[in-house]
Amino acid sequence: MAKKSGSRGPIKQVDASLNEPINKDAPPTIYGSHLTPEFASAALNLSVDFLKQQQSMANKYILWHPKTLSVVSFCAIIYLLPNISLPEKTRNASGFVVQFVLMNQAQLLTAGLVLLISTSVVFTLLSKVTENIFKSKVKKVVESEGSSIFGCQLEKLAKGTIKPTDKTKDTQIIVYRDTPIALVSVLENESISKSDSLVMGISSIGSRRVYAKSGIIEDLLDWALIRTKNIQNESDKFNTDKSMKLLVDAYSFDETLKQTLTKKGFSLIKSYKLPESRLLGGLFGVRRELWGVQFHYDTKKQK
Repeated sequence: MAKKSGSRGPIKQVDASLNEPINKDAPPTIYGSHLTPEFASAALNLSVDFLKQQQSMANKYILWHPKTLSVVSFCAIIYLLPNISLPEKTRNASGFVVQFVLMNQAQLLTAGLVLLISTSVVFTLLSKVTENIFKSKVKKVVESEGSSIFGCQLEKLAKGTIKPTDKTKDTQIIVYRDTPIALVSVLENESISKSDSLVMGISSIGSRRVYAKSGIIEDLLDWALIRTKNIQNESDKFNTDKSMKLLVDAYSFDETLKQTLTKKGFSLIKSYKLPESRLLGGLFGVRRELWGVQFHYDTKKQK
């Protein structure tokens, strides 16, 4: 008789493609799930996509930053000054503007092209900086097979090499129409966490871009708070009835997330210049921010 293998083999993965639209023919149900083997690929794809969304926000912030606009405007002005003609005899401001435009149509059109080209060049150069920053973050997640975020190696989980553990319960995946659309994951901050003060950090949180302002992030934060409480109650490492802390990192340009954190009772703990880039941190004022909330559940009252 053949011996039974301890490994279940590769497990069929839930469709994790973020380029395809949600299947409208699937039942319109929404539910939450822990990090189970069939969601391993989806969890990795979503967490990487959240980083790419942050990169996109950083690019938008840089593009519309006053210093960027000043540089490209200066380029257009430098072209215009020696090439334009000024009206001499005008009775009012509106007449001056009309004549100025009529006299300098070609120059203004060229200045517009200079503005577009300079904007493109400046934005391309600066976007390379943000790309390098977030590319390294994505690389770290992928090379660790997700363990830096989820506390376990997703490839082994998907192959059935390892089984779900308490760590996989620290992630919540939201599924809509059979498609994962959002997730949150928490990890213990072991460097500052103590027996009488559990400190958890949100290692990843986000949703597909189309659901970013649907209120789903608030629900994920609520889940993270409840999960922190459950970890304290279920573990022998921590004293119950003690206060807990939940921390989350944010970028200064992510106004949507910061507004949501404020709404849910989080407050800014610390703000510091972006360590990955002196250019973005110094010239453009991009900052990393640590937000947190301290809370307490009275288990006696709950009983």
